Amino acid sequence: MLFQINPSFTKKNQLKLNLSKNLVNQNFKLCFSLVYSIQSIDGAEIVNQTGRYYELTIQKNTVLIDLQIPRIGSYNMSCGPEGTFIIDDKNNYIKVEVSDLKFENKIAEVKYDQSIVDDYIPIVPEPSKCIFKKDFVEINDKTFKLVNDNTIIKNIINYTEILELTFSNDKGFPIHFIENNYIEDEYSLKISKDKIEIFHKNYGGKLYGIISLIQLIDFYKNKLPIGTIHDNPKYQWRGMHLDCARQFYTIDEIKRLFDYMALFKLNRFHWHLTDNEAWRIEIKKYPDLALNGGYRGYNFKIPPLYGSGYDKYGGYYSQEDIKDLIIYAKKLNIEIMPEIDLPAHSWALLEIMPELREQSSNIVSEDVGSYKNNTINPSLEKTITFLKDMLTEVSSIFSYSIIHVGVDERPSNAWEGSTAIIEFMKKNNIKTQEEYQDYYLNFLIDFLKSKNKRTAAWNEAAVSPHINHGVGGSAGKVDKTCLIFSWEHSDVAKETTDKGFETILCPGQKTYFDMAYNNSTEERGICWAATIEVKDIYEWNPIKDIKKTEFIKGLQGQLWSETITDKKFFDQMINPRLATLSEVAWKGKISRKWIVFRSALLNSMHLLKKLGWRYHNF
Repeated sequence: MLFQINPSFTKKNQLKLNLSKNLVNQNFKLCFSLVYSIQSIDGAEIVNQTGRYYELTIQKNTVLIDLQIPRIGSYNMSCGPEGTFIIDDKNNYIKVEVSDLKFENKIAEVKYDQSIVDDYIPIVPEPSKCIFKKDFVEINDKTFKLVNDNTIIKNIINYTEILELTFSNDKGFPIHFIENNYIEDEYSLKISKDKIEIFHKNYGGKLYGIISLIQLIDFYKNKLPIGTIHDNPKYQWRGMHLDCARQFYTIDEIKRLFDYMALFKLNRFHWHLTDNEAWRIEIKKYPDLALNGGYRGYNFKIPPLYGSGYDKYGGYYSQEDIKDLIIYAKKLNIEIMPEIDLPAHSWALLEIMPELREQSSNIVSEDVGSYKNNTINPSLEKTITFLKDMLTEVSSIFSYSIIHVGVDERPSNAWEGSTAIIEFMKKNNIKTQEEYQDYYLNFLIDFLKSKNKRTAAWNEAAVSPHINHGVGGSAGKVDKTCLIFSWEHSDVAKETTDKGFETILCPGQKTYFDMAYNNSTEERGICWAATIEVKDIYEWNPIKDIKKTEFIKGLQGQLWSETITDKKFFDQMINPRLATLSEVAWKGKISRKWIVFRSALLNSMHLLKKLGWRYHNF
């Protein structure tokens, strides 16, 4: 018996599920996940829910669902049921065929102005200074001789092979690498009639000189313009974040992202390894965390959240995997900062280790993703031991000096029913939950200092929340060495920098690539922060209204993975928004006119297509 479901959004913006076969009163369960929570339902009853994964018994063959209302007031292709299946009355799995999501109120795709110019610098991000003559040197066979370095090209072979560039030690147009008294990642590129010279101080400068040269070669084909480039970044931190908890990405898929990042001179990878949905990192002292918390499915401790379906799905990163990835990243001048998201966002962790939460608590807390009781209890001896053990291993695995510990979206009442926390607060004269959070974070900061690591956290670690969604923040008593990631709103960075916290700018309104590009029903993505077109990022002045700009250490893009229910969606959510952000991060603010920048960016998209990347129109 083949079951088919036809999902659609009605003119009243209700999600309608038409069932092709009668499931009424058969004790069958219809199971699926959504990106928006169900507010009310007609024609079915919710019999089980974890986060935004639902199991329904059917009362009518047409089910009408009211979802959370997006800020733009309409839905898109990401908003229908994902990972859908049926469990019959004998608990057997039944496959379901789901037709394409339809919309009774269609919103057309955006038509973009396709104007370009012919005269532009074909390098993204744009170099600080670029002087080319209207004179060229011919390089007919695209063969280059590395006069005094034959190692760096091995690190970027993924570019050179596909672009059919040849580098050798004995023939070709000569490239000289020359050390200079530059700052980190600064370089100069000088193209003469008889040679190319790349001036640099560190490995990053040498690599970025070659990257700019590759972009020039790809554009000019069998010739190069005679002239010079002098280039250095505005910000030290030019990052990209990837959520590997909501969806699992293989090491090879992450390496592919690193190839993209290096092409646009991005140098920091924020690796989101744990969340409500999964625990993805091997901790040898607690092996069950990854073995059980890294997978989900209908008969698993972690149910099939965010479209993963009935079967076993997921994976985790062994410590050997991580070491391999760190080596690969360093070859591309990328440092990897791991994130272990605590004390909230810990539903999966607590499914594996429930002893980290006080079971006698009479408070049921719920986070913005509809997860109940997802916050660990730092006053329990078992929790303290776990934190020390786990962070000791994480500190030993990762060579980079910074570890991110989350501290975002803690339900404001998560600790109110804990006898252990109440007693601890009385003994230590701690008056509020916010003060207790500060105590907890300072404990982590001090412990990580003992491991020669710096602590990073989301902005609720340092200030009060800027979005009203029932979460707790800081009482303002956090060690100023904590690096703050300002995500909630562009205004947050004003407060964190005024308070003296070094800050990474990553506001959802400009840098969250899980946001839809626009409000067309044909798009994918969510929109709680904004819809974000490429031009919105191009126009962004990241330090506008910030007085203490010396505390701004960089910019970062984010891809949260709730909507990446198929990896084919990955490229277009990132690309070309991340390439655009790279120019903002490198220069501080894009200075070339839109039509000129668009022409250069489109040229970069043609280069990326050769490397196997798809992109969203812009």
